[in-house]
Amino acid sequence: MADVWVGDVLRFPHCELRVTQPREPCYKFNAVMGFSGAAKAMAQNGCCGFYLAVDPPGHLLAGEAFDLRPGPHHWRITEMFDAKMFKHLR
Repeated sequence: MADVWVGDVLRFPHCELRVTQPREPCYKFNAVMGFSGAAKAMAQNGCCGFYLAVDPPGHLLAGEAFDLRPGPHHWRITEMFDAKMFKHLR
């Protein structure tokens, strides 16, 4: 996760997926986990994923290999996640 940057592209044979932003916990995560501090614990541990945009549309298969094309390297996913987490760490 530390090596994923906003703008990186995962290039599959029949489509491309571009990293757009980190995922962040929301109130639904607390409900699913069954306790009100779940989102805060997730934020404190730096656990996140990231969203992908489809550029261009196509298809891919489970387990299909991809090439990683580096993006502009302005923001690491982990850095952007940390910057957004202040609201969860209050």
